[in-house]
Amino acid sequence: MIKSYFDLLTSKILLETTVEVLKDESVDKFFHKLADKSLPILKFDAWSVLEVEDKERVKFVAVSDFYQRFDVEKIEKKLSFQDFALYNVVLNTKRWKYIKDVSKTRAWVPNNRISSWIGIPLLFDSKVYGVLSLDYFKIKRLGLKEKLFLDNFQRNFSQIASDFRQLKELFYQKYIDQLTSLKNRHFIEEFFESNKERVGLIFCDLNKFKSINDTYGHRFGDEVIKVVAKRLKNVLKSTDQVVRYGGDEFIIITKNVDKIHVIINRIKNIIKKYDIIIDGKKVNLGISCGYAIFPDDGTDLWEILHIADLRMYEEKKKE
Repeated sequence: MIKSYFDLLTSKILLETTVEVLKDESVDKFFHKLADKSLPILKFDAWSVLEVEDKERVKFVAVSDFYQRFDVEKIEKKLSFQDFALYNVVLNTKRWKYIKDVSKTRAWVPNNRISSWIGIPLLFDSKVYGVLSLDYFKIKRLGLKEKLFLDNFQRNFSQIASDFRQLKELFYQKYIDQLTSLKNRHFIEEFFESNKERVGLIFCDLNKFKSINDTYGHRFGDEVIKVVAKRLKNVLKSTDQVVRYGGDEFIIITKNVDKIHVIINRIKNIIKKYDIIIDGKKVNLGISCGYAIFPDDGTDLWEILHIADLRMYEEKKKE
């Protein structure tokens, strides 16, 4: 009877939260609502959600108010290179994990106030998308009711999330370009709605790409775009955002504004220097880049995008 109660309880919490989040399509709001509904049962002090699809570049997709005081990007970098990060035990077992006293483990934790920890895998179709971390600032003794809640929470999250196609699209597709797996223009538009930092925007366009499509076909052209996307991602820092804006246009957002010309040269070299070989066919591309600085050159995306676009075309004329 008690197991059935917790099954219904977790199912109700997840269903309500999922329906609410689909109205505004916000990952951050989804997890904040989910945490609010789970707090009365699990009574945690702080929480975070870590995206772990790429183990070398983990990323927070949502954090509780407590973590707003920390440099989240700095924590991400440290977690990306930690073999003994707490979330790894969840990845390996695909089961929720409770650690009563984190000081007795070798694990690196992002906050020295954490005494006890619970990690819950967020599964879609048996694949771990992320880990929901629950932090306790005093030693937490986990009771039977809480363990039953966690069992059912994990199972129901996987089942309900798989049933809601829109929710999977929310996590996987809203900000992702389907061809290259880079961020898309939807991401960049929302980024500049909230960004207050000084950043550089580099607008890039491949040279003579149309002739490649005309000669070899659009399927071949798509493969070329995927190679270019991978090279751009590999040559830039993990803190730089690489966006496929559309067609053969790419945008890079960087905080390393003072070295923007160095970044542009790096981009040009990685594209021009090495041939692209697909199915025995070899092509060599160039790339033209223009840049603009926010907020120096403009106070919104469209202003700086226009300036970067003009500078890019001035360079393209020289090619």
